[in-house]
Amino acid sequence: MLLRIARISYDPVIAYASEELKRCLNKMDPSLEIILLTYPNHRADIKNALWVGIDETLSAELPKVLNKELDDAIAIDIKGGTGYITGANPRAVLIAVFRYLRELGAMWIRPKDGEYLPPCNVLNKDVEIKEAPSCRHRGICIEGAVSADHVNAMIDWMPRVGFNSYFNQFWVPATFYDRWYEKHLENDIISRADVEGIRDASIYEIKRRGLLYHATGHGWTCEPFGIEGMDWDQNKVRHVPEESVKYLALTNGKRKLWNNIPLNTNLCYSNPKVREIVSNSIADYCENNKMVDFLHVWLADDSNNHCECENCIKKRPSDWYITLLNKIDETLTSRGIDTKIVFLMYLDLYWPPVETRLNNPERFVLMFAPITRTYTHSLAEAGEFDLNSLPDFNYNHNQNPRSTEENLGWLRKWKEFFKGDSFDFDYHYMWDHHRDPAHMSMNKVLFNDMKAMRKLDLNGMVSCQNQRVWIPSGFGMVAMAAALWDSDIDYETVAKNYFISAFGNDGILVKEYLEELSNLFSPPYMRGELGAVSPEAAMKAKKIPSFVNSFAKTIEKNLNENLPEVQHKSWEYLDHHKNYSILLAAAIEKLAEGKSEEAKECWEIFEKYVAKTENKYPDVLDVAIMRNTLGANFK
Repeated sequence: MLLRIARISYDPVIAYASEELKRCLNKMDPSLEIILLTYPNHRADIKNALWVGIDETLSAELPKVLNKELDDAIAIDIKGGTGYITGANPRAVLIAVFRYLRELGAMWIRPKDGEYLPPCNVLNKDVEIKEAPSCRHRGICIEGAVSADHVNAMIDWMPRVGFNSYFNQFWVPATFYDRWYEKHLENDIISRADVEGIRDASIYEIKRRGLLYHATGHGWTCEPFGIEGMDWDQNKVRHVPEESVKYLALTNGKRKLWNNIPLNTNLCYSNPKVREIVSNSIADYCENNKMVDFLHVWLADDSNNHCECENCIKKRPSDWYITLLNKIDETLTSRGIDTKIVFLMYLDLYWPPVETRLNNPERFVLMFAPITRTYTHSLAEAGEFDLNSLPDFNYNHNQNPRSTEENLGWLRKWKEFFKGDSFDFDYHYMWDHHRDPAHMSMNKVLFNDMKAMRKLDLNGMVSCQNQRVWIPSGFGMVAMAAALWDSDIDYETVAKNYFISAFGNDGILVKEYLEELSNLFSPPYMRGELGAVSPEAAMKAKKIPSFVNSFAKTIEKNLNENLPEVQHKSWEYLDHHKNYSILLAAAIEKLAEGKSEEAKECWEIFEKYVAKTENKYPDVLDVAIMRNTLGANFK
């Protein structure tokens, strides 16, 4: 049978979408002969084609959205292999193509080796969908220890499940690549120029898919002043130009780098020259990096270290921050630059301004970054909170909030100040998935957080996270994307679809196994919420080896079955997870019993095992961040 894919226009993203559609349909239904055609416009006289692209006649079928460039409305209407796939923008067309394929049974379980394309009689499967996502911002931010291949694999995977944006932190995101390449390169080093090239190659992959690009964040407090800011290494030799010292924050009577970390150092924001230098640097950056859709402008990555000069202490840091942002907007406007600026509520900036207002709110997007929150409870579970009980601002002596309620209380205070676009910048897969080694308790919190975004007056999330988070499964990542797209979607429906696609007929058994294992690992204990000694956590950890071994027969059975390669890989990764879970459980048991020396010995055995096996599983588990996160408990 012949299937005609007629792409509309020569847009490279739509071309890529059409080629991916052809490739995947060929694999799912080899009986089809698929030809790819290109037309400048949709032609109503050609009836026997599957149209892919954007055209006025098709746009009428799309749900209405506030901003067609940013909001990814899609429409699909296909019967007998003819019809259309369209979207509000080229990126949305790509997302719609993958959505159509998922309706045919496809699933992208994880990057690289996770493509599941089951057999399907394509011409007999009719699909009709008209949707706009619940949230605009559905993104991933680089973190962890990564290679260029890991980042590009993540970028390739994202639109397949509905994500629409990627964020490269810092001017040059060297620290994330250093963590990988310093260990895996022999007799060589990776330079700043190398990382710039890797970053720019990743931007090419981002834009090839039409994804929204977020850039920088930390770094504006150092790079414009000739101070390199690419890491958090306290022991690194730093160069601070003599003429830049006067612009650094005065703390404890001196103007110097805070703990020798430029990224953590604030500036003397009351100094007009500081604001001028930063503003001009940002404008130059925007002119030289026109692919940036959202430029993040953040202050230092530490708290209680703001300038104590006689002028700075007259206002809250957030008031000086808004003063700086207004100067940035003024400079960008004078140069005809319309790049969106992301500003944040984070650490000392939880306390909103009291004297200053944004002159041009439309320029800005607010980022809520609750880095000190707990992941034991979802944002959706927050109870009532009296805003009058929020602590007063205490210059350089503030306590950051930990409870869900207080975090959201501060968000409500900022929402009184700023009514514009906003999103959550959260850390579920930065550290917390390592504290919940089976992921499932954390995944439920994550899913419910995403469903609650619009109720919290947030327009989505950019997830600050490790890129290699695919063991024991990638369910949480798929669930995150699903709930950001549709806040009404059901958790069990997403879970069933994922686990059966990822593991085959025994997929639901895997889900149930991981849910109980997650409970036995006692994530609240690993978060430090139950005290250093916890008989309950010790008792649970003691049960893990026998529980895991009881499931080993199911793992072995599936490893020996004739499954699709993608599902076989899922069972292989689960088998590896089984092995290191037993070792980790022994360390946690001793730790929770208060037997610190025995706990250290068990931890060292676990550490050696995951380090030794990392090269066998380099794409699914970030061993460096896992060891750093959990290892802090065993020092």
